[in-house]
Amino acid sequence: MTRTDIALLMTMAAIALMAMLAGNAAAGPQASCIDTKVSYVARPLNDHDVWVQNSLGAKKAPIRVTTSCHHLSSSNAVSLSAQFTCLGLGDPVVATAGSDRQTCIVTKVQPYAAADGDLPEKK
Repeated sequence: MTRTDIALLMTMAAIALMAMLAGNAAAGPQASCIDTKVSYVARPLNDHDVWVQNSLGAKKAPIRVTTSCHHLSSSNAVSLSAQFTCLGLGDPVVATAGSDRQTCIVTKVQPYAAADGDLPEKK
């Protein structure tokens, strides 16, 4: 391969990457990035969903995290752990109810919007 071929290949790869990123930006609103290595608040909304918001620094919009857990509404505590910087699909969730502990995974992350069936917010 000549230098010209390599330059052409790199240019095509950069154009493809920019097109892919532009497509993701136009796809719709992104959920806030919740970094679980920094302080956050997590509250069960129903048996499968959790309301999560950062508690340090500039307030970010809360997110709704759907999990593979069952009976989250009876949990005393919910903890999340992100494999990377932002909480995402497949990340572990641990829900504790008394001495019972349930480990499951994140199946969906989206911006929070109140829905029927959500538990009242704890004060």
